[in-house]
Amino acid sequence: MPAFYQPTDALLRSFGFTQFASPAGQTRFSRPSECGQETIVLYSDDELTLLEAVNGQLLYCFQGRIASEAEFRVLLRQVNWPAEVQTT
Repeated sequence: MPAFYQPTDALLRSFGFTQFASPAGQTRFSRPSECGQETIVLYSDDELTLLEAVNGQLLYCFQGRIASEAEFRVLLRQVNWPAEVQTT
């Protein structure tokens, strides 16, 4: 069975995400963007979802599984989300 990667709480917090309450089997993190809200949902089966709310519309950017932190950072850049540690 292949091993999948999910970003750690510490990594997501370093990117400026804050953890929010979520249903069982999920962990939800969000941060403000320039034009809305970016959200990452981690599922207990190693799947994750990236979505962004912009001007009242929900845009689903990605749902699936990834293999590494490097792939996660590339995925964030592909959907035009910052993938660097925030210092402020």
